Amino acid sequence: MPVQIQLLDAGNAAMLRRVAPGSPPVSMSADISQTLARQAMFLLLLAAIGLAACGKSSEQMERESVARQAAMQKVLADSVAEEHEKDRRMRDAAAAEANERIARDTAAHELEVASAAAAGPTPEQQQAERANTLRKYADRLIQSLYDPSSAQVRKMELSPKQNGMCAEFNAKTKAGSFAGFKRVVVTDARVAVEEPPVRDTLNEFLLFQIAARDTGCFPDVEKLRILQ
Repeated sequence: MPVQIQLLDAGNAAMLRRVAPGSPPVSMSADISQTLARQAMFLLLLAAIGLAACGKSSEQMERESVARQAAMQKVLADSVAEEHEKDRRMRDAAAAEANERIARDTAAHELEVASAAAAGPTPEQQQAERANTLRKYADRLIQSLYDPSSAQVRKMELSPKQNGMCAEFNAKTKAGSFAGFKRVVVTDARVAVEEPPVRDTLNEFLLFQIAARDTGCFPDVEKLRILQ
């Protein structure tokens, strides 16, 4: 069926309606009234806003502008403070975690050290300690000689009581010749060289006997009676 279009003018608004041929024109009074009412309310609202703005003095508008700026600055400052607080909490949490990890590692290390101490030194550690002790006593012996560069040391052993070194050494005398190998006891207190029990070297002989007995070096000295 052909469709006819009627153009209705309602307050500068063009509206199209489709009507069937022979049908009476559709009434648009209700739609036009609603449209006009909405336009009137919008115009009244704009007028009220304009009157409100026009009714304010420049001083009031300036105060409102200052207030808006202050509010914006406060919001910005609060945002920055919140970010700083978040950063601080993150740093504190990271520091606490690091301290906790350090405490755990320290406790584990202390436990390991305590366990190792309870178990005692390993054979490798004992051997290294023995070598260092012998080196210390040998250096003490060599430095006590007239010609340290000529020293020849053999049969170095820690004393049975672990408080000295038993050894034999040979070195050049003041005359420039080797005196021959002699037994010696080296402790932290002295270097006691075995000398013959004659008048000139009797004191050295006695010191050697005492040192040998104190350290357990050279068991044959136990057979000698120093004092009659």
